[in-house]
Amino acid sequence: MADKHLVACEQEHEMATVLKYFKKGTSKENVDKMQNACRAWKKDSGAKYKPKNRDNFYKYLEEKGILRKLG
Repeated sequence: MADKHLVACEQEHEMATVLKYFKKGTSKENVDKMQNACRAWKKDSGAKYKPKNRDNFYKYLEEKGILRKLG
């Protein structure tokens, strides 16, 4: 799988890119929340969010209501 399809939870610039995609602010608080959500997604062993790629991360964010909690 190409790097552009993967999500690096520990990279702040990666989380900022995700926030911009959803037209959310890239404050430190939002980046921290996004990193926590990303870590939780990576630990989720459910088949619903596999493979662990960008599309399934976006699906996870929307279905878990994480985006609504961001400024």
